[in-house]
Amino acid sequence: MWVQKLIWILGRLIFYMLLLPLLIGMVYTLSHDQLLAALIFIVLFVIVLYNGLIRLKIPANSVVVRNGRVVFFIPEKTVRDRFDFVSRGQTIVQLPSFGLLDHPYRMEIFSPDNSGGLNSCRLSLNLGYIMELTGWQRVYDNFVRYQDQLSLAVKRQLFNSSAQMVWPSPLQGEEQMEEYLKPIVAELNLGLENLGLKIEEATCTFTAGPTLVRIVADEQEIVEKAV
Repeated sequence: MWVQKLIWILGRLIFYMLLLPLLIGMVYTLSHDQLLAALIFIVLFVIVLYNGLIRLKIPANSVVVRNGRVVFFIPEKTVRDRFDFVSRGQTIVQLPSFGLLDHPYRMEIFSPDNSGGLNSCRLSLNLGYIMELTGWQRVYDNFVRYQDQLSLAVKRQLFNSSAQMVWPSPLQGEEQMEEYLKPIVAELNLGLENLGLKIEEATCTFTAGPTLVRIVADEQEIVEKAV
């Protein structure tokens, strides 16, 4: 996504902005026989060079990819030698989280009740990765395919899955609510599996009445047009 690209570009700019003055200072002090200052510049130059070219900071939720296939998943931030991956023809790709998993997905589902009225279920869904190799591969493939539009693809998938479901009548009580949501979550997960995602937590707020009104947000119109 664009945030990851921006962070990478800023990191490269900072690296070269530090490296160039140190190189100039090292050459200048050596040419003027200022050995102590030259030694300081050389040490700093090596440190910056090591951190910029050899030492590789790997962000959380990254995958190691070779020839378009995910090799393994790195769940937490770590530091590795860049040449460990370059020598094997592997690259590091951070799976998207910002704009995709950092907020719940909210939907409002309308269904008729037995007395001619309407039930409204406002779903709030927290998503996560399917923690297995096939799941990481699907997330990576869809990330390459959709880029910044991956979040929209998730909403479109939830929209399609919800529209094809037969919604049961709402129940009362916390335990009954969990039973009510189980088949709904299972059905939505079937569609999300294609994207390498799953529902980790779901909550629902019910509203019932003869007529229900909502204000359609611009984001909803975008999702509906994309279906």
